[in-house]
Amino acid sequence: MTLHPSEGTARKPEGALRQPLLHQRDRTFWDSVRKPYDSIWNQAFEKGWTMALLDESNLLAERARHAKFRTNHVGTKLNEAELHELGELVAKRKETPAELIRGLILRELKQDKAGMRPSVEMVEITALRLQIINLLKPVLTGTKMTPETFDAIVQEVRIRKRVCALDVLKDYEQG
Repeated sequence: MTLHPSEGTARKPEGALRQPLLHQRDRTFWDSVRKPYDSIWNQAFEKGWTMALLDESNLLAERARHAKFRTNHVGTKLNEAELHELGELVAKRKETPAELIRGLILRELKQDKAGMRPSVEMVEITALRLQIINLLKPVLTGTKMTPETFDAIVQEVRIRKRVCALDVLKDYEQG
């Protein structure tokens, strides 16, 4: 049998005979360095290792323990410009790309569970709109407004501004 020099020399498959493989080519480098090696299979066979038997309670405990591990992958493709922007954002926040993307995904999931929420800017713009509507009518009609009435209007706007902003946002979403 003729082998390429990088493939080593031809020999019997020692692992199939359950004999220790004394030398295995170091796959890190492409030279002929050889290291003593004993396969995991031979170690397990010699030491009498066996697989643990799991009953139903152990399986449930293992499943609960493994549920905390992050084993699922979510990925996407980016063009060069998007990748560059991501790199800048990662450097700015001093995070790894994986941490940043995981945080973004978890934030979106949390926001989706919470439902539609108007931004702070939207709430404050709605508050200004409510104040203008409620304070402009007495000014246009020329009626006198007491300080107590003004304070009551401001307090009412403060209480209702989030609900009104959410109504405006729902109306906007419906078209």
